[in-house]
Amino acid sequence: MKLLKPVFGIAVLALLISSCDHDSPDELVTDTSSIELIALKKQFPLKTNDISKNGIYHGVVASSESLSRGKIWINLANNGNYMALIELVGQSPMEFKLKPAFLARAASATVFEFSGQAGSFTIDVTNFMEPVVSNLEIYNESFVAMVVKSMSNSMASSATATFSETGNPSFSGTWLLLADGSMPNPNGNGGDGITSLLITINGDDVDDFSFDSFNADTCLGNPNYYPTLNSYGVADFIVCDYQTTSFAGGTAKWNLSFDMTVEGYVNYFLCETTTAGTFTWTSNDGSIYKVGEIVID
Repeated sequence: MKLLKPVFGIAVLALLISSCDHDSPDELVTDTSSIELIALKKQFPLKTNDISKNGIYHGVVASSESLSRGKIWINLANNGNYMALIELVGQSPMEFKLKPAFLARAASATVFEFSGQAGSFTIDVTNFMEPVVSNLEIYNESFVAMVVKSMSNSMASSATATFSETGNPSFSGTWLLLADGSMPNPNGNGGDGITSLLITINGDDVDDFSFDSFNADTCLGNPNYYPTLNSYGVADFIVCDYQTTSFAGGTAKWNLSFDMTVEGYVNYFLCETTTAGTFTWTSNDGSIYKVGEIVID
């Protein structure tokens, strides 16, 4: 077997700011709001907010009715503002603002309702380390969400994907990974330890909070590799193989590693390049067996 070496790239982010004349104060507010919305994805949580309900919350969202999926960022007064951003795969970013009735009592509230042109949702931060997003609707479609509180020393990150049985699109759904930031650099080479998985299939959603270290000695020189997002400090670099998750009346063995810098999909347990992430699913009674792929967005 060959040794697969990750390629480290330097990502350069260029921020282009253009100025124009504004005919009214309302236009100025709109432009300022748009800039803040875009910046929300990269906004660092304030250290003083690590022990309060205020701060930045991040997570993933998925439709209960289709394969629509994406990511969510919520600002609860991290910088004094209340706003949220949802980005669904293949769609433009959607802005949500705190409803005026909640803004008036925001300082003492633990439940907040946001709304926008696309829809609305509620976030409950009574226990801010276990936030709950509910009643999420986007364009009259019901969604589920999994969110966590980002911390100042380690921000939360996520990845979205879909899965499908080979030759049988009726057995398909969304596959969403989340790292809450509580396990930075678990393997000594950068990356954020994955802490949860959200799967949706045929109107049902399943959470998995258990991840296993696996033997990646041949490929990565680590016989006890813990699954990570942003592996090796590279954005969208996922190393997550040889995992087990139960859903839809059965249990899946799955692999989902992706190196966007050079290799593409890789199974680091077998030390082989692949065309997609993979899974094998067996029903609880052992009578049904399925094979399929998991494809990163």
